[in-house]
Amino acid sequence: MKKETKEGISRKKFLKQVGLGFGALGTGIFFPGSLSAAGFLSGKATSSKKVIVVGAGLAGLAAARELKSNGHEVVILEARERPGGRVSTLRKPFPDGIYAEEGAAAYSENYTEALKLINEFNFEKIPWTMPEEGIIYHLNGKRIVSKKGEIFNWPYELSEQEQGKDPFSLVKMYIIDTLPKESGMPDLWNKAPVVNFDKLSLAEYLRKQGASEGAIELLQNTMWFAAAPEGTSGLSMAMSDFGLFMGGMPFILKGGNDQLPKEMAKKLKEDLHYGVEVKTIEDLGEKVKISAVKKGNNTTFEADEVIVTLPVKVLKKVTFKPALSAAKFKAIEEMPVLNLTRVFLEVDQPFWRQEGVTGLVFSDLPVMQVNAYTNANNVEKGPAVLESYVVGERAETLGEMEEQEAIDQQLQEMGKVFPKVQEHFTEGYVKAWSEDPYALGGPSWPAPGDVTAYLEDLQAPHGKIHFAGEHTSILRSTMEGALRSGLRAAREVQEG
Repeated sequence: MKKETKEGISRKKFLKQVGLGFGALGTGIFFPGSLSAAGFLSGKATSSKKVIVVGAGLAGLAAARELKSNGHEVVILEARERPGGRVSTLRKPFPDGIYAEEGAAAYSENYTEALKLINEFNFEKIPWTMPEEGIIYHLNGKRIVSKKGEIFNWPYELSEQEQGKDPFSLVKMYIIDTLPKESGMPDLWNKAPVVNFDKLSLAEYLRKQGASEGAIELLQNTMWFAAAPEGTSGLSMAMSDFGLFMGGMPFILKGGNDQLPKEMAKKLKEDLHYGVEVKTIEDLGEKVKISAVKKGNNTTFEADEVIVTLPVKVLKKVTFKPALSAAKFKAIEEMPVLNLTRVFLEVDQPFWRQEGVTGLVFSDLPVMQVNAYTNANNVEKGPAVLESYVVGERAETLGEMEEQEAIDQQLQEMGKVFPKVQEHFTEGYVKAWSEDPYALGGPSWPAPGDVTAYLEDLQAPHGKIHFAGEHTSILRSTMEGALRSGLRAAREVQEG
């Protein structure tokens, strides 16, 4: 591997900042105009309102917390029996002390709102960085183990300037070094030059910078943000993946990323109602009425205003009265989401270390990307976890299988990368987000043209009904975006 010495960030720094390549998702990571990361509300409410927040993910919790601190009465309705939404840490069925993230994978030092909360709650951060060697690539039937200082011989047709470069060097050359500074300014998403990127797919952007088709295929199989290069808006890539997430060092929370929403929920426990599925939201003029089902029984709630933070596909199942505008209805119907299935294989020991590899894999196999969670669990000898991170059509197919069938398939395919995995395997677990009734998919994933076509309509209030969530954001699929969207909706209520 050759080190880059071009202007801009060094390859070594980029390797640290790019993290392990498993999308922020999360939930993994929004707004037009005057939407800096600073707190939006100032001072107590001059007129207290009763506000219902639908959904106790990060967006809903942020909105509720902000409104309550400013003197409003808040009620939070959550369909699950826990807070966090798609921020979810998996602890069972693993042995005590072993955990993995089935939802949002990592935070970033560029997440200003998340950092405020993390510092307030005094959570310990663990760097989420990319190793410089010991990564396995399994591409076009070829297994490659990265070694420091070696030149890569990829099984793709690459241009002369691409030959020998690792995927991270290609990303730096074609994206990092070419994006304008405005990519890190989400307030300016609807202004030139960055707004013009929405017309381009990620693949088209790469081609414009001189990338070969072989390089695009290599990035598709090794970079989480490039999993669907023809179906990814260049604008959302520039703003969310690079302007935000990779603009700072990635990290995870020691003990699990879900500690953040759990701690936020503790401060709101008297206002939280779990197991409540919202069916209808009706703006009556003076009040807003919500019809819901709790443990099989019909129930209703009323408030002065409502903030809805449901994932965009779940939002389609809610009836609004009066009906949503044609533009808003179309935005909700048309906004794509990323199909995402994660398969976790518990093994009795981190056997891959005997080969001197990290357990991190990028491939074109059905397992796609593999993470060993060794930085989270600090595994030396005992049980460990290998996770396959599968997106797109493969994720949908995998999610529709019976759990044991999916585990067996992934175990067999992972054997092509780790020949000893079968003899060390003890137990498996599958999280298919498309099959989760309260998510119906992974994060929003705008295709070319979708941001300019739909984002403002997704954000727009509908009478006294307001909307938040990562899908209402230019910083799609990030926890930071969800938090900021909740604050934006809280500001709308406060100023309304």
